[in-house]
Amino acid sequence: LTPYRLAELLGAGVVAADGRRPVSTPVLAGAVRAVLADDPGHFAGVQQHPATERALIRAHRALSEVGPVALDRLRDTGGSRTGDVIRVHQAVQRRLRGGFSDEQDLVTGAVTAIPDRPPVLRDLGATIVFLPQRLTSSQARLLRVLAEHHPVTVLAGVTGVAEADAAVVRSVGQLGGEWPSSGTATATAVPDRALSVSDADDEVRHAVREVVAAVRNGTPLGRIAVLYGTREPYARLIADALEAAGIGWFGTAVRTADASLLGRSLLALLALPDHDLSRHDVAAWLAGAPIRGADNRPAPVAAWERASRAAGVVAGLEQWQSRLTRLADDLEADAQRAERDTELEWQAQRLRRDADAARTLGDFVTDLDAALRPGGRGRTWSGLAGWCRSLVRTYLGGEALRTDWPPEEQAAALRIDAAIDRLGDLDGIDPDPSPAAFRRALELQLADDLGRHGTFGTGVLVGSVQLALGLELDHVIVVGLAEGSFPAHRRNDPLLPDRERTVVGPDLPQRADLVHDDHRALLAVVAAAAHTTFTFPRGDLRRSTERAPSRWLLDATEHHDGVRPSAEDLAATTGSWLTEVPSFVAGLRNTHFPASVTEYDVRALLDRLDAGHPFDLATVPVDRPEVRRGADLLLSRLSTDYTRFDGNLTSTSGRPVTVPHPGQPGHVTSATRLETWATCPHAYFVRHVLGVSPVDDPEEQYRISPLTRGSLIHDTLDRWVAEALATAAVPASGQAWPPAHRDRLHEIAAEEALRLEQRGLVGRRVYWGRDRQVIGRDLDTFAEFDHHQRAAHGSTPIATELPFGMPGSDAPAVAVALPDGHTITVRGAIDRVDRTTGGDLVVIDYKTGSTRNYDGLGPDDPTPGGTHLQLVLYAIAARSMLDPGTEGGRGTYWFVTDRGGFTAIGYEVTAEVQAAALHTVARIVAGIAGGHFPAHPAVPKFRPWVDCAYCEPDGLGLNHQYADWRRLRQHPDLADYVDLSGGDRG
Repeated sequence: LTPYRLAELLGAGVVAADGRRPVSTPVLAGAVRAVLADDPGHFAGVQQHPATERALIRAHRALSEVGPVALDRLRDTGGSRTGDVIRVHQAVQRRLRGGFSDEQDLVTGAVTAIPDRPPVLRDLGATIVFLPQRLTSSQARLLRVLAEHHPVTVLAGVTGVAEADAAVVRSVGQLGGEWPSSGTATATAVPDRALSVSDADDEVRHAVREVVAAVRNGTPLGRIAVLYGTREPYARLIADALEAAGIGWFGTAVRTADASLLGRSLLALLALPDHDLSRHDVAAWLAGAPIRGADNRPAPVAAWERASRAAGVVAGLEQWQSRLTRLADDLEADAQRAERDTELEWQAQRLRRDADAARTLGDFVTDLDAALRPGGRGRTWSGLAGWCRSLVRTYLGGEALRTDWPPEEQAAALRIDAAIDRLGDLDGIDPDPSPAAFRRALELQLADDLGRHGTFGTGVLVGSVQLALGLELDHVIVVGLAEGSFPAHRRNDPLLPDRERTVVGPDLPQRADLVHDDHRALLAVVAAAAHTTFTFPRGDLRRSTERAPSRWLLDATEHHDGVRPSAEDLAATTGSWLTEVPSFVAGLRNTHFPASVTEYDVRALLDRLDAGHPFDLATVPVDRPEVRRGADLLLSRLSTDYTRFDGNLTSTSGRPVTVPHPGQPGHVTSATRLETWATCPHAYFVRHVLGVSPVDDPEEQYRISPLTRGSLIHDTLDRWVAEALATAAVPASGQAWPPAHRDRLHEIAAEEALRLEQRGLVGRRVYWGRDRQVIGRDLDTFAEFDHHQRAAHGSTPIATELPFGMPGSDAPAVAVALPDGHTITVRGAIDRVDRTTGGDLVVIDYKTGSTRNYDGLGPDDPTPGGTHLQLVLYAIAARSMLDPGTEGGRGTYWFVTDRGGFTAIGYEVTAEVQAAALHTVARIVAGIAGGHFPAHPAVPKFRPWVDCAYCEPDGLGLNHQYADWRRLRQHPDLADYVDLSGGDRG
């Protein structure tokens, strides 16, 4: 038992008779909030910050051991801040005194009960105070009174280091004992082995190897410990390494309850109103929590995330409802159009599934918004606790649905359920309940709930050195023997600094004294263990810094070698008891038995290399396919050959890959797709072979995107010209557009703009107002520009948005014969077709960007590098649909915005121009057909390609924003080419 647990057994009845309950962290936090709400004093402005609550709770607990006289002395010598801390502490005590009890109250109750010799005292038998450390005044008082009425034996231990033993000597004195004035000197314990390794990660690897070696020598796991001085970064590293090695462990858990599955999911759920149900927050919560839909089945998280992104949702319930409804309606309309084409029935089914996902998501968020409003239950803490429990049942499931969770997660969930119930105790303590205050109180309680892992004695003991005090162990490994880690940096308390603690005495220990407690614990553990190993990290790879050896490691060095070396000479001047391990590879080479499967694999390869065998695929064991794939990748990337890891898709795993060939029968391509290969083959590879598209976050869209802006102008001009053609109101070639037609142009633009606004595709309102004015001015200028162009060429519109080979179009795709004998089938939609007075066709393609990439385009170079193929291919398509058997015509790009200068760039599509363009198309098709997709710019064996949406200028690989990776799983030939196990980077 601990002293306070003994006080609870003896004094709980006395305290309970007064109707008081044990105080908990949430109750303390509620009392602190209430006191600060009445008078924040020195903490005005930060009284509602969680860090203020935590700091004042720590100060309250520390001051609870300080008597009234010492408190007055502290108030008199401290500053105004210290006085305010004491004021808050005493106000919290007064607020809680009637209904709650703390540890000091239990001690007082136990002291009152001991003289009456309660039955529990007789049942306990003799009392042994085993290795007392730093006792508080109340603990010492309890044990002194107990010794007056009951047999008490004190077994105290000292280390031989005066500073480390000071707290123990004082505690024994508080119990009424006396140290002998003379006696045998105590020998300071030292480790029998030490390792100097590269960093903390390698420390942990060596620690696990020590564990394996000890077990192979017959040491039970329960008599082995891996200990540290600071949790970061060792707690998580040790736990992960032991689990990777398949070794069980027990000790302090590596994460608090707020980091458990239920803890982080619940806190994220309660935080959703903070940013008005932002899409990012909702999507992150859905992805990280076991959310279930209305039918109690797992929620379709991926489909919902795509739907919210496509709808342009940013935040707010109104956006979730209106934009998802608009998206669902649009998808339903697209599905109806696709159903008219028997070849697109599959597409109609997919569109309807996406529409259903959008509607179900809208309903889900609507219900979620209502559930996050506690209503009348928000007036009391008990009501808020009930509201929170209902949220857990509705969205995260009760105990019945947690049966398939790991045992640790189930245990954490039970502690969280109990924590929610305890928050109901705040009624009468904190008079200002609210969902935000409830969440802060829950966060505070879960952050303090570290818990335990495993069962005592089952597996390796893992934890701080303090955890192993008093245990007799056969083998102990202590990691982190570096300054700053062990001993750790002890930051001064900002509310009760050491210079003010000195006036109080031992009841308020100084932070600097805690270093001596760590030293004492280390020496005690070493003295009790049969074998001890220290490890020292020479550097910190997380911060790219060097580390200095711990003063306690240097003490051991001085004991072993008689010399205290400097940090630089540690390895050079020590004896064989300290080993310096140069690197991970060196350590693995000298390991007698690898600790994990990964170490075994690497060691096997190293042994082969050391035996003189070359590093090739024959080196890798046949039954280790993952290692073979890694070796294959390394060898291929380092070679000068053009391999599948550099973008060569001609073969993978010894079999050919089917690359979509534009010249194959039944394959339909487009001018834009061919232009993509000419601009950046890597982009073609990612987009059209892997089927992966870049995506944009609606949250980051402050202005209307260039693509959406272009679609708005294209759709407006298409509707405007189509109405004029339908009513035979197109002016003659030399005539301007009438004012009524110009007014109609703006009406159509307003309708299209409203549709985009409802979809949330126009960016922030402050920018959209200006952008809309610019678009309006561009449309005014376009009417004049169109008039001048028609007058210059003597032309009149005859078709707009003329589709061929597209879903729902009457005209089929157009076959284009290439000079090399291949034939490609092309589809697309021509923005506009005019006819001149001479009968020739003019193919017009609207452009809303600048003319920068079109310099040099003309009859001498109709497709600069194959990057502009639309004019020639669209001219061929227009003739086949409108004037079969004819030749000639004109193709022109119209730059229809002020940014493009309202310029027309084009040429006459003569037989010579068409032949030159088709030669370029043939070269592009041949490159695609050969499967030669050059690698990413990071690969030095190929020249860098131009930057695009698919190429990162830093050469790190595929952009993390790529969406639809699931399509790769369905590719029949790329299963071996792409590894999806590592996320996007895979």
